[in-house]
Amino acid sequence: MKETQDAFIPASILLRPRRNLPWKGDGVFKVCWSRPFLIENRITRAAMSRCLYEEQVGRDILRGQVGGELALLPAYRTRFWKTEYAFLEKMMSLAQLTIYAPAFIRLAKVMPQRLVYSRQQVVRRYLEGKYGAPGRYISGLCRRFIRSSVLLYPAERLISSADSFLDLARRSADQSAAANRERVIMLLRSLHMMTDQEICDQFQQEQDYLDELKLLADLARHYRIGAEEVFRVSAEEMAWFWERYERPQTTRG
Repeated sequence: MKETQDAFIPASILLRPRRNLPWKGDGVFKVCWSRPFLIENRITRAAMSRCLYEEQVGRDILRGQVGGELALLPAYRTRFWKTEYAFLEKMMSLAQLTIYAPAFIRLAKVMPQRLVYSRQQVVRRYLEGKYGAPGRYISGLCRRFIRSSVLLYPAERLISSADSFLDLARRSADQSAAANRERVIMLLRSLHMMTDQEICDQFQQEQDYLDELKLLADLARHYRIGAEEVFRVSAEEMAWFWERYERPQTTRG
């Protein structure tokens, strides 16, 4: 038993950042709904809490700038859009918020509240017709998507984005430790096999890449994943797993 423990090499050693990657410097807006699947446990919640804490100063500054623009609207609209911004703020990193903020301000200036509610109803009814009676976890995801979708996607993309979300919800429905452990292993193996250019294409910004490495390292330690286990994943296993990868989505920009 001792020999087995001594031989264990944690997979987190595979997550050292690569140097001199060819980042373009122009950020691309991405939201959590564009991921292949969601992992929600105490590790990911702690990571988000840490992100909010570490970025607090920058978030406060950006919130003040957005609030200043929203203050030019009638008071009732200012209150509404500030509430919507506070909701979206919890779903994004500071880097993503910085990219998205100008589009949010433009939207707040031109979109009436009744249109927001009307489009949310369209998305809600569509999801209900497609998914039926989801469990508690999926119901929570649906509520977040319904509210955010109208703010993130143009009208002509709402239904296709809802379809992509349904794919994501189905792939993420099993939040058991075994399912999430498999997801982390596949993410580790895929990331390790990527070329430098593929990493830049995937993450677009260096900070998003570094944040992902840090989160995956925490998850690998949590699930006690060894490097050998990651390397044992075959090309056939990876191909089968990633067939569940979601379709690309177009967001506001």
